[in-house]
Amino acid sequence: MKRRACPLLAVAPWIFCVQTAIADAPADSDQIPEIVVTAQKRVENLQNVPVSITTFGSAELRNRAVESFIDYATSVPNLGFGASGDGAANSRTISIRGVSGDNTTGFYLDETPLPDSLDPRVVDIDRIEVLRGPQGTLYGARSMGGTVRLLTNQPDPNQFSAAAHAGLSSTDHTVAPNYVADGVVNLPLIQDTLALRMVGFFDREAGYYTREFPTTPGGSTLSTVKDVGRSVVQGGSLSLLWKVNDALTVTPRILHQENAYNGLPFADGTASDFRPTNFVQRRLFDDTEGGSDRWTLYSLGVHYSLPLGELVSSTSYFDREIIEREDESDVVSMFFFTPAGLAPVESQITEIKPLHRFVQELRFASQLQGPWQFVLGAYFSSTNGQFTPGLYPHTVVPGLTAVSGYPGDLFFYQNYPSTIREPAAFGELSYQATSQLKLTAGARWYEIKSTASGTEQGAAVGTIVTDTAGSLTEVGVNPKVQADYQLNADAMVYATAAKGFRPGGIVPTVPSAAALGCPAQLAALGLTTAQTHQYQSDSLWNYELGAKTSWLDNRLTVNADVFYIDWSNIQQQILLACGFQFRTNAGAAKSEGGELEVHARPLHGLDISGGVGYQHAVITKAGAGGAASPLQPGDRVYQVPDWTANTSVTYSTALNARLNLVSNLSYSYVGDSKSANNDPFNPRTRAPYALLDARLGLALTGYEIALVGKNLTNEHANLSDNRSIAVELPGRPRIVTNQPITIGIEVRATFH
Repeated sequence: MKRRACPLLAVAPWIFCVQTAIADAPADSDQIPEIVVTAQKRVENLQNVPVSITTFGSAELRNRAVESFIDYATSVPNLGFGASGDGAANSRTISIRGVSGDNTTGFYLDETPLPDSLDPRVVDIDRIEVLRGPQGTLYGARSMGGTVRLLTNQPDPNQFSAAAHAGLSSTDHTVAPNYVADGVVNLPLIQDTLALRMVGFFDREAGYYTREFPTTPGGSTLSTVKDVGRSVVQGGSLSLLWKVNDALTVTPRILHQENAYNGLPFADGTASDFRPTNFVQRRLFDDTEGGSDRWTLYSLGVHYSLPLGELVSSTSYFDREIIEREDESDVVSMFFFTPAGLAPVESQITEIKPLHRFVQELRFASQLQGPWQFVLGAYFSSTNGQFTPGLYPHTVVPGLTAVSGYPGDLFFYQNYPSTIREPAAFGELSYQATSQLKLTAGARWYEIKSTASGTEQGAAVGTIVTDTAGSLTEVGVNPKVQADYQLNADAMVYATAAKGFRPGGIVPTVPSAAALGCPAQLAALGLTTAQTHQYQSDSLWNYELGAKTSWLDNRLTVNADVFYIDWSNIQQQILLACGFQFRTNAGAAKSEGGELEVHARPLHGLDISGGVGYQHAVITKAGAGGAASPLQPGDRVYQVPDWTANTSVTYSTALNARLNLVSNLSYSYVGDSKSANNDPFNPRTRAPYALLDARLGLALTGYEIALVGKNLTNEHANLSDNRSIAVELPGRPRIVTNQPITIGIEVRATFH
């Protein structure tokens, strides 16, 4: 109980101390600078936007040594994440306000929607905005819980600039160092007209796992391979800004990133211990796992300023390919070889996931003189995806046909291409009814058509299963209404009711072969194999009351809100014990809670921010199977922490006329949650965890050197059990965890 109360105990007295310190601070204390956001598709002051938003500016990202998703995600109230999918690269999903699962949180890089499993390198980022609550009107169907936006720096045709950054660090349980380097060059080509911006980055993170295996198959002498799970992330971007005239600007860009890793970064648990403290992967063979995740984003932005507003066109093409390998020797041996009296055989499953997406959005945001303002737009996306896993033993196994009933040495193969087409039209209209009251209404019309077909075959299936081409079309409207009232120049209250939506889809049919027991397991849920081929959309209504306030001559801001979410027809992915999964619509749920965020500058050079979030997300109606459903009324929604809290303190001071000290200490807390990746009927508890990071830097005009410490308490967090590409070995869950304690040094240089 003490750990569950930790967030409030840490934040409540801290808020009182900050208010007292500010009241006693000298008159020349720094004010909090204006924070600009574009959450509503127009440039606005954060404190004037009636949306619950957490932001990270470029200076804060640098001072906190933010490099990847986990570095900032744990500092957002009521944001949770976990590995809900198979493999490593494509498994992460994001939940906001208790709305969990894939496609529930929008993820944007500038104007482009991307898969929420993506982790773009935090290099040359102007700011990060995390919007809580459904954003379906402006951001589409998959923003039902909220939206995460990464906004990059744009080319500047008026000034040359360059920046370089390099770092060296060491992580616990590793045998090699980590090193990182990145650089940015902004090059004006034609003054006021044309500029080129170039970004490059390279990051090698040492593996903190060791693979242990018999030197000879079945022998007692063991060999080890260290540096397992090592990853190399590299890439860059080229963007061009062409200011055709005072009204028209064109910005093409190409951005590429690739990540290669020589192992899967999962700790081995036991049947009863889900703590990720074991960094040794004990296996039957020296079978290298890992893979690669490569993606490229091509985009073209056009901005045209008119007397009545701005016309924006955003065109993008996203190309991604994930290739991953997983050692399945233990699983195959347990299910096939050991029962037949055969010796284990080295076996590996390989999965290939290509994804191609074209997106076009055209919108107009008004800048009218009267009380009316509006945003109108049209949207179209076309997504083509495919997943192709194949599981084979590495050597021919005599007698396999007799054991499996399937000819040859193929255990499992699947090929399943799919296509999603999504046209939409959207708009928001606001009316300034009085000098203090503004009313807003919005809606988004959509039509989503999914088509898919494919085949499955191999010993695990028992025969060739063919899903003929199927399609699912869904048409609807996402509405939103809102009112905000300006109490005075420093305080605003608002109320919002908005609908969120997630489309349905088509998935491979669970095979009807009885070899692994799939039909019997489905029957226990009251389902047949034919009912596992398609699932429907789910939706929710979010009701919210909030306030944004500034105090003490804008040296303190306090933003707070409460919400209630009614979620119906929930999509739930269920992994059967036979190793196959399907998605069904599982009843209803509610989520209620609130967020509080405080930002203060009590003394010159001292900047303090913090937040706390609480979300109570529970099932209110059982899904398919009724009493046999894995989700029953009162059960917690999976992958949702109850409490989240964070505090960040940055202090900077001049040591002399040229030298400055810049220091930061950041703490984040994520409460416990439930993970049902591998056993939805007995969801595993993910224990709460806390992370502590620090950075101490010395800055000299244009240069900076800093000591950086991440996860200083060496917390091994359970971020969820991995679902595995094939099937979890009974008694050996694989646990996703964070990087152990890491200490390093970094240098930065800027040139103008």
